[in-house]
Amino acid sequence: MDLPVNVLMPGERLLWSDRPRRIGLGGQEWFRLVFGIVWVSGVVVFAVPSGGGRHWYIGTVFAAFGAAAAFGPLIARQVTLRRSAYAVTDRRVVVVDSASGRTRASVYLSTLPPPVARAGADGTGTVTFGEAGGFSSVLNSSGQPPAAAKVELVGVPDAERVRDLIAQAQAAR
Repeated sequence: MDLPVNVLMPGERLLWSDRPRRIGLGGQEWFRLVFGIVWVSGVVVFAVPSGGGRHWYIGTVFAAFGAAAAFGPLIARQVTLRRSAYAVTDRRVVVVDSASGRTRASVYLSTLPPPVARAGADGTGTVTFGEAGGFSSVLNSSGQPPAAAKVELVGVPDAERVRDLIAQAQAAR
């Protein structure tokens, strides 16, 4: 896979790079999806049959806001992941926006906990770091997510091999 020229630092060696393959929904995303469907359904059931007029317009506005709040983040995540490219070097794990070439996240291997892979039956999975593995809801004392939460390789083909590659690179440092 071709990475933008600015991803590698001088003297850095590329060990692996790829793009997300299969991107499924996580637990919180399923909750958002169900919540959005229930919200829009509830508004349609209660606002539309109530006699039309102003109630219909208010119901439409509530349905639109509910749909945007529920489905907007899901769509944004899917677009972001589809534009992502991952790179593992002998020093860092890097997430790049493949459309613009900008680096979204770059974390040194020495600062990351050991990698953890959650692979599906087809081998495609997610590589996270540490026991809890990349939950961005965990904040440090400054109110910022820890470095491990900034890098999560989602939809990685052969996730266990990538985990082993990262662990070997960490051990070599």
